[in-house]
Amino acid sequence: MPQITKETLTNRVHSLCKAFSTSAPLPVLLSNFTTSPEPTALEHGLPSLAPFLGRSFTGHEGLTTYFGLLADYLAIEKMDFESDNKWVVDETTMAVSLRGNARFKWKETGQAWDETFAYRIGLQEEGVGGEVKVVVYEVWADTGAAYLARIGALEGVLKGGKVQKE
Repeated sequence: MPQITKETLTNRVHSLCKAFSTSAPLPVLLSNFTTSPEPTALEHGLPSLAPFLGRSFTGHEGLTTYFGLLADYLAIEKMDFESDNKWVVDETTMAVSLRGNARFKWKETGQAWDETFAYRIGLQEEGVGGEVKVVVYEVWADTGAAYLARIGALEGVLKGGKVQKE
């Protein structure tokens, strides 16, 4: 069996990041993920802050739900990623960690924010000796800004105001 190289891992992550940052159609985005074993997406945070936070979405059906929720609630106004020479690539565990920057807007309130987020992408061969694809997609992002934008309080906080207690 041939050795999995750093280039193999980073090529797949580049493909995933490009698909996500350009709002590629869902089938293009999903083509970056394994089918066997089932892939998982997890955006860390309290589930009560936003419907896509704090729970695992498993399999292509779960990923469809996760990316659908993102599309329902958020608009991506711009997104880019640091150069791959700054990525942490572990060929032994087949994982890549990287940072990105984006401007997001909560669609319902129109409130937007800039953030830096982190990905940890776990990769695996599709079946035995198959193509390397994403099996674990983890995100750490600014859940506080997302929540404040969701409740319509972000702009006030950014101007120095306080969040009103419920």
